[in-house]
This record gives sequence, C-alpha cells and structure tokens, in this order.
Amino acid sequence: MKRMFDPTVFDNLKVVIEGAIYDLDLDGELQVVNRRDLVDLANMSRRFSMDIAVSAKMLGRVELSSDLENISGELLKRLDRPGCSVTVSFFQEVKRSSMIKEKLEQWKKEIQEIWGESWEIELSSTETLDPNQSLKLSATIRFDRLFYEENIDDLEELLPYMMSTLR
Repeated sequence: MKRMFDPTVFDNLKVVIEGAIYDLDLDGELQVVNRRDLVDLANMSRRFSMDIAVSAKMLGRVELSSDLENISGELLKRLDRPGCSVTVSFFQEVKRSSMIKEKLEQWKKEIQEIWGESWEIELSSTETLDPNQSLKLSATIRFDRLFYEENIDDLEELLPYMMSTLR
C-alpha cells in the first residue's frame, strides 16, 4: 500500500495564511488583488505571495518562501526544523515631490508605530523619466527568523498588522 503524500512545512503554512486571507476577503475586510504560487527550478525554491488591498491607497503583500536547504532537508528527513522565510511589503504611489526623503521617513515612522521598531524595514522609491508619472514607494518588513509549523499562529497574527498599515 502506498503512503499518502505528507505536505511540507511550506505547504502547511501556505494553506493557513491563504485561508485566513480569503476568509477576510469573504467577510469584506479586504480584497485579494493577486496571488502567486511559484516553483523556481533553477535554484529549487518555492515562493507564495498574496497581494491585498483595503482601499485604493495602498497595496499589501505577504510572501512565504522556502529554499533548497529547507525543502530538501525536510523531504530527506535530514533537517529537524524546516521552516519558511516571511516578508510583508506595502506599495503606494505618490505625487512627485522634492520632499521624497521626508515622505519615506514619515512612512517608516507610521509603519514602526504599528509593527514596532525591532523589525528591519527596507524603504525604496522608484520614478520613471516621465515627469507626469507618480513615484512608486515600497516598504518591506523582513523577519529575522524562520516560521515553523509550531508557531503557525504567528503567521496569522501578521494580518491585523497588515490591515492597520493598509488603512
């Protein structure tokens, strides 16, 4: 008799965060804007992300990723605690201004008020050569640890913080 496939940590975490986001979408709390579920065969990694919005003002993204070490270590039973990396990103467009540095500093403060100051926050702005185009701002929060099955609740707890940031 063949044994049933045992889902990986990545699969289990993905199902939980995806389900929690779709529940909020069904309740009208947010809107799912995009979803990606990718396998990169060049470096044998997996990446899953969902883009969400509360208003037209800003877009949020939660992303799970697992690398070759964690995937193979789990499947070959050579790694005791396989896990996934998690990042949360926010994107918005603003009018061009000479005060872009100040705008980014203010946005960082607003994010830190919600998320706290212990996480690394990477901010960037992108502009095109067309002076009529808006500036695209992004903020990414990188967590300095892996997420494991036993702390799956921590993953779901990111959503209220994301919702507060998007408002």
